[in-house]
Amino acid sequence: MDSLEVTLDINDPETVAKFDNLYVDFYLEDDMFELNGQFFTVDGQLYIEVQNAVMHMLEMAGKELRLVQIGHVFSAYRPDGQKFIMAINRVYHKIKDPDPAAFKEYYEKYGIDEFYLLEDEDDVSVKYNQETKKWSITKNKINMYYLGDTDEFDTVEELYEENKEKMKGTWEGVIYEAYEEESDFTQPY
Repeated sequence: MDSLEVTLDINDPETVAKFDNLYVDFYLEDDMFELNGQFFTVDGQLYIEVQNAVMHMLEMAGKELRLVQIGHVFSAYRPDGQKFIMAINRVYHKIKDPDPAAFKEYYEKYGIDEFYLLEDEDDVSVKYNQETKKWSITKNKINMYYLGDTDEFDTVEELYEENKEKMKGTWEGVIYEAYEEESDFTQPY
């Protein structure tokens, strides 16, 4: 992903404009449960409309959070002033039932080269490798790690044709990911 640096600055007006209306996965405090929401802006300030989380996190977060960043530390404030330390995990476009042209458009327009299918128990991803100029699909991944069955194709059209049964649904077109985790399962022994 070349569209944004790994270091995120939500005080930057370009980042604020880029994130407006996009979706976000994030954590509050040291809780292990991820929350999902959608960014919106008010007077150049980023906010998150909280849309999905486990019940205790929804109750804690409330419906709306205002984001603040000082240095590399993110905070989220409820309208009543309650402050939380937060971590932004991933920022993405939601893409419903993409065809090959949609994958190419998001790559060309936004620099997005990673896509994750949200509604599949197999955990499917599509990725464009800028070095090899090939498209790959990975199925049966575990928690976003790069495990599972991976097939590589010269074009996204070939990938799509060979995997039509996995293309339907809502996909994430990721423009920012906090970091790529390394799994003990990917290390050769």
